[in-house]
Parts: sequence; C-alpha cells; structure tokens
Amino acid sequence: MASTAARITAPDLVALRAYWAVYEPAAPELSNEVRIACENIPEFGPIMRAMTEEQHASQQAHSLAMQRQAILGGNWDEYVADLTAQGIAYAQMGIGFGAWFRIIAAFRTAMEPRIVAIARQDMERATAVSAGMNCLLDLAMGTIGDAYLLAKEEIIRSQQEAIREISTPVLQIRDKVLILPVVGMVDTHRARLLTETLLGAIRARRARAVVMDITGVPLVDSKVAKHLAQTCEAARLMGATVLITGISQEIAQTLVTIGVELSGVRTLGDLQSGIEEVERMLNSPILPSGPFPGSPA
Repeated sequence: MASTAARITAPDLVALRAYWAVYEPAAPELSNEVRIACENIPEFGPIMRAMTEEQHASQQAHSLAMQRQAILGGNWDEYVADLTAQGIAYAQMGIGFGAWFRIIAAFRTAMEPRIVAIARQDMERATAVSAGMNCLLDLAMGTIGDAYLLAKEEIIRSQQEAIREISTPVLQIRDKVLILPVVGMVDTHRARLLTETLLGAIRARRARAVVMDITGVPLVDSKVAKHLAQTCEAARLMGATVLITGISQEIAQTLVTIGVELSGVRTLGDLQSGIEEVERMLNSPILPSGPFPGSPA
C-alpha cells in the first residue's frame, strides 16, 4: 500500500487536489446521481435498492473520509484496502467486472458538466481537474481489478478442486472394500489424480479390494491404459487388489489395436460381477495378492 503513495508524482498530487476541490463540495449530489445510475445496472440494482438512506449516507461519508485522508493527508492505506475489499467482494458475489466499468462511466458522466463549466472560465484548471479525476479512477480500477482477478483465480482453484473430488469419488461399500466409479474422459492428468485419490483411500480405509468401474468412460488411450495398470500394481503393493469392470467393446478393441496389455489386471464385464467377485474373494480363507485364480498370470 505504501507503494501507492510512492507512485503518486508531484504533478499527480497537484491534479488530484484540483479535482478534490471540485469533487468534495459536490460529493452528495454526485453520489445521488451515481446511485440512480447503479440502480439501472442489473448486478448492482438489487444491492443499491436494498440499502437504506442511512446506509447510503454512512457509506458515502466513510468513502469521502478515506479519499480526503489519501489525497490531502497522503495516507492511502485505508482507501486502497477498501478498494481491495471491493474487488474481492465483487468476485465472490459473481459481479462481472464490466459492471464496475459502468459505475465508473456513470461517475464520469456526472462529473462532465462540472468540468465543462470550469473549462468555460479556466481551461487550465479544468484540465487539471480532469487529470486528477482520471488519476484517481485509474488507481481505483487497477486496485479493484487486481484484487478481483486474484480472488477469481482462488475461486476457480477451489471450484476445480471440488470438481476433481466429485469426478473421482471413492465409495466404501463394506469394510475394506472400495468402489471407484469413473465417468467421462480420462486424460493423463486425470489418470494421475485417480491414482492419488485411490491410493490415499486405500491407506485411509485399510482397503483390501477395489472395484474400478469404467463403464462411463468412452475412450482409453495407451498412456491412460498403462497408467491404470500401474495404479493396480501400486494398490497391490499396498495390500489391495483392484478389479476393473465395465470395459466396453470400443475400449477393448482400442486396447487390442494399440497393443496395450493389462496383464495381471483382473477385468470383469460389469460392476455387479466385480462386486460379486470381491465378495467371493473376501469370503475365501486367503486374499490373493496377485492375479485372481483363473486370470492371466
């Protein structure tokens, strides 16, 4: 925040104070004009209409005090912090950044007649007022924009993490037995995520058997197939046996065509068969650690 004051040059400060001399006396009137404009912006209309007159007045007084402290007192910390909080709030509320531009445009429209009136008598002063306004608005837009984008990136990361968790659900159907239903396209990145999620669940739930059902997977390429085989091997090293169910005719033909072998991996036609096989396996005196009896060695 200290860097904000450092970026304000001496000419900027002169312009900002020229702008402030015009803005402060007209602030209540300008605030009302901008408020009316905001009520016509879909993203801000409901918010503005929900506020009471007292809330609007309090917000305006607080904003005015922060700007006065920044422009006349040289202390920008509170004002910049408030702008940053606005940017984060807009991102969290799902308000498009374009809506804020419309507020800025409304403010410029409200200020324009006042600057024009000054220009009729003193063009140099009008130019300074306009420059000060632009300087402050640029600072505000930059600060809000940076905070907005950072908050959006964090929201997107959280959403992606939630989607990844949803896309790789490991379900426990009984003690030490897990099901991993896989739906949708599986690329190399998602295959790695499946491995990490499955191995973590095996350790956490002390699983001895896993049914990985890929009925909902339309296509598997060679890299993904090899990764699935490696996942089964990694699970075996952790003491769990993985069955793969639901290999479609298309996937089977693809694997044969590209020469991928799932040797050592037990496959069954459907999820029900996999669950029945796991039940049979767990009811046996000894849980095999390698391929199931009758499966390819």
